[in-house]
Amino acid sequence: MNSFYVNSAQVSWFDNDLLSIFQTSFDATAYDDGLITELNPDYHAFIQKAVTKRKSEFVAGRFCALKSLQKWGIGDAFIPVGEKRSPVWPSGIIGSISHCQSYAMAVTTQSRYSKAVGIDVEDMVEPEMADKLQDTIINPDELVLQAGIEPPNVVFTLIFSMKESFFKAVYPHVGYYFDFSAISLQTIDWHMGRAEFKINQNLSDTFKTGDRLSGQFKMLEDKKIVTLIHIKNNPSEYREP
Repeated sequence: MNSFYVNSAQVSWFDNDLLSIFQTSFDATAYDDGLITELNPDYHAFIQKAVTKRKSEFVAGRFCALKSLQKWGIGDAFIPVGEKRSPVWPSGIIGSISHCQSYAMAVTTQSRYSKAVGIDVEDMVEPEMADKLQDTIINPDELVLQAGIEPPNVVFTLIFSMKESFFKAVYPHVGYYFDFSAISLQTIDWHMGRAEFKINQNLSDTFKTGDRLSGQFKMLEDKKIVTLIHIKNNPSEYREP
């Protein structure tokens, strides 16, 4: 395997057979355009003018996506860039891609079982930056969560990442951008790696004000947080009674 990819592996952190999650670290100093050709030459059209950093992220993300798809018997697929830069998945598949500093991951699932899925990975936000961005990310009803056992910047990073995962999951249903105030985390279970949240505004006929959902998360050893939103097709499994 090219030295660009490091410690690539399928992961089962969230114990969910409906999902396929693949992750890799990557070394941007080992990047060359041949990596794009190895995945699919047609990808050149989307990133040929990008800087090396962006190309590295794109290649690592699509590599993870293709590896993730193998669980569903899809060995070779082209995943173009669609509306609002969203990946366009093969028929019958929904998925999500994320990356941060030298790390990328992707999740896929079959649409016959799942309504929505979103994944996000973030480097831990430093305390000074968390303080600076707090008013744009954290809702007033979420401030109480920062008084828990974890430092405020860790809580901030988790809330930010969970909101990113939610956006990725529901954007295909909503079709427009919405801001961070659209949902509020209500509880965080650091031991179980689960967060409960509510929707604060009508986003679509499917995702409405007052709906309560949950997401999962995992703290990685290298100061990264991974968050996941997975919504099954049965509305009773996520809609508040």
